Amino acid sequence: MSGYLSEKVNDMNSGHVSKPAPYGFRMGRSTSPSQLSDNLKNAIIGQDEAIDAVVRALTIAAAGIRDPHRPVASLLFVGPTGVGKTELARRLAAEVTGDPDKLCRIDMNSLAQEHYSASISGAPPGYAGSKEQFTLFNRELVEGNISRPGIVLFDEVEKAHATVLRSLLQVLDTGMLNLTSGTSTISFRNSIVLLTSNLGSAEIATRLRATRRTFLSKLRGQLSRTSDTIDSVDDAVSTAVEEFFDPELFNRFDEIVHFKQLTRETSRSIVDLELARLQALLSARNISWSPSEAVLDHLVHTGFDAIYGARNLRRAVRLQLHAPIARVIISTESAVRPLHILTEVRDGVIIATAAKCTESRER
Repeated sequence: MSGYLSEKVNDMNSGHVSKPAPYGFRMGRSTSPSQLSDNLKNAIIGQDEAIDAVVRALTIAAAGIRDPHRPVASLLFVGPTGVGKTELARRLAAEVTGDPDKLCRIDMNSLAQEHYSASISGAPPGYAGSKEQFTLFNRELVEGNISRPGIVLFDEVEKAHATVLRSLLQVLDTGMLNLTSGTSTISFRNSIVLLTSNLGSAEIATRLRATRRTFLSKLRGQLSRTSDTIDSVDDAVSTAVEEFFDPELFNRFDEIVHFKQLTRETSRSIVDLELARLQALLSARNISWSPSEAVLDHLVHTGFDAIYGARNLRRAVRLQLHAPIARVIISTESAVRPLHILTEVRDGVIIATAAKCTESRER
């Protein structure tokens, strides 16, 4: 069982049972840290160190040796845009709750003004809404239940007003949020608190664009991936994060988790995963299609961009592959099933055509 459940059983035990419940790792479908790690790494490509940090925090909690008066874990995800920070939170929710959207997500870009701090801790007494105790937090998703933790995601925290961020101090420090009305509290002590930030992304993009303009980059046709470049990116992010957060807030994160920039190798794996998902969707509609190496190479070549990350790859897949396949499906009568679709690259463009399923082909 989870560390939280073991603690609750021990609390109820009160000395009446000689042998308390054993501690063990149980996070939804995953029954061991290695299984959770493998499941997350299959969904999030190229971010093994970040995933290891998340699994490490949950392993400490499951062992029952974490501070019971703080959240299960409070992790700040930092790195360039489009590298999987928000998606890792969603995949973790899928593993723990079975639904990637079953988490309390607060989009901090909508809290850019000072008075929006009331959306977090509630309106103070005498103000409109104070009696209703309105807050953006979904108590059920935040507090979880006795068998699994809740997951709270503060997305793009740098876009919120400083006063809004300061309202999170008590959450990270004590695991409790006392609403301003003084009559209610929300417990985060069974919550995995995740925060994402794109701090440093603008400087990283500027550096990468400058690198692209050099003769060496043009000659190679791709960005240089030297260790010096990677170190400079990490330094830029670390500096931006420390300069942005107040020391007292920065000091309350359990860990600052750095996400790496995408490389061509990881981009190829991401595109391969996207093609596998498309193949599964088509198969569910009785449509057969197999991606070729030429199509894969073309999508990686046109979609890879270290500045914009995986989102640019998905745009390339959608515009260059989904669109021609969709035209074939729409133009073919629905009665013609099963349908087989062929794709090939001609003059730098992916062409999709319908074929008769009676023809023999290599799969």
